[in-house]
Amino acid sequence: MNLGSILGDQMIMNQLIKFFSRISKDYMNKKKVIIIGGGTAGIVIANRLQEKFAVTVIEKSEYKAYPLLYRVPLMIGILFRRKNSEYIHKTEFDLANGRKIPFYQSNLLGGASVMNGAVHVFGFLSKWIPILKQFEFEVSDLNESHELLYSENKVVKNKITIKKAPLNYIDNSFLETLKSRGIALDNMSVSEKEACGPIFNTVRTFFRTSVLSVLGKKKFKTILNEKVERILFDENGYTKGVKTNRSTYNSDFVILSAGVMGSCSLLLQQQLDPNSLITDPKIGKEIQDHTNLRVNVFANHPLNSLNEVYASFWKKMILGIKHFLGIPTVMRGTGATSAAYLDLDKDGEIDTRIQILQFSESGRHGSKGSVFNTSEPSFSISINAIHPLSKGYVSFQDGKLKVDPKFLSTESDVTLLKLAIKYCIELLKSAPIRDHVKEIDQLDLMEKDPDKYIQDTMYSGHHLIGGLQNSITSDFELKNCKGLYVCDASVFDRFVASNIHSSVVLLADMFAKKFINKQG
Repeated sequence: MNLGSILGDQMIMNQLIKFFSRISKDYMNKKKVIIIGGGTAGIVIANRLQEKFAVTVIEKSEYKAYPLLYRVPLMIGILFRRKNSEYIHKTEFDLANGRKIPFYQSNLLGGASVMNGAVHVFGFLSKWIPILKQFEFEVSDLNESHELLYSENKVVKNKITIKKAPLNYIDNSFLETLKSRGIALDNMSVSEKEACGPIFNTVRTFFRTSVLSVLGKKKFKTILNEKVERILFDENGYTKGVKTNRSTYNSDFVILSAGVMGSCSLLLQQQLDPNSLITDPKIGKEIQDHTNLRVNVFANHPLNSLNEVYASFWKKMILGIKHFLGIPTVMRGTGATSAAYLDLDKDGEIDTRIQILQFSESGRHGSKGSVFNTSEPSFSISINAIHPLSKGYVSFQDGKLKVDPKFLSTESDVTLLKLAIKYCIELLKSAPIRDHVKEIDQLDLMEKDPDKYIQDTMYSGHHLIGGLQNSITSDFELKNCKGLYVCDASVFDRFVASNIHSSVVLLADMFAKKFINKQG
């Protein structure tokens, strides 16, 4: 080896040392942020903060990803229907009539966004405005975040891609019947008036997109399979880090983004300590969830519903081949394809969303023990009362976490669902959709005793919000706790959309931008 080669190698080594030294120095000079929860909110916040802060995300879930097959939007249903799945945790809510209904939580990095965030709804601007005002945002901030994070162009990188669901003749008949009742076609993502049309899914050509899709060059640190047990404070009452079931981590700021159940339970547990700085009786109060209700329909001819497809190997094969050839099919979504926004109580505000599902089932996600309730040609109409008034709580009872949204504890919520059932029955008896209907399942019960039908068949919408909305400042800082912030579904005091995925994503990004402006 000659002298020139040695000197050249030495110069390269010196440059590398300087490069890594700059990176190390830059990292050490950054303030440290710990984000508790690597779900829908946490990943969005980490993505925004990582340029200005040394960010660590601590996520209790075990897995970084699931098999590629389940990234096909429709295939996620297989995980829900398994009795035991390492990728999903199942808990149960107790209803007032003694029924227990399932509630599913992700065991994956990315949380609900990668598990079930397939329907995109921007929501109602009229409902967003009070939220924006509460946190000192402008409508321009909301629009900026939406433009930054979402795209209808499947080739754009580092964005959540949204696509319209493909429609079949059941959808077209559904929309034509609505049109005959004065409901016009419009955008199902943003409509503020009675309207109908195809739904939007978070999907590219083959696979779903999620908050993980917004990540470009990932700079933040991720710690999986660790549960934060306590938030630590210094002698002056400032947040200084967290203690997990495995270690202790120091930081300048802590951001709590573990969702309604995770965020509320952590603060409630710590509040049990008589020396705790967290002493807010409002924590865990006024949580809400959408009630999920279905009207199942047996069709009078084959229509390639998921009930039929599931019962036939060849139909499964054909559907899969079409999907992976890039042909738009029901596999691009969750089985929901077209929808309508309705003002059923005629007070001038949209209160209900109904949508066509390309299947019928007994219990949401087959939770009554079967995947579908029949192999006959079937579809259903899903009912979602968008702005429920019923509110419940998260608490600890006998050392155990108790989550009770108090479904339908307000009479007006029950009344609205009864109006929705009546509307759907009338719709199914009207042309042209009636030409596809052989029988409406449990029609006699729905007409004679809709209250019983609702109580016997309703399930969770998996859209928990609230619990911490009254415990934070306009900067999202927990009151009386310096350096501890909360941003996830728990800070919403109302539903701004019929699906909360994009609501959480957008608020998380606006919070992160505000945090940088205040602390960066």
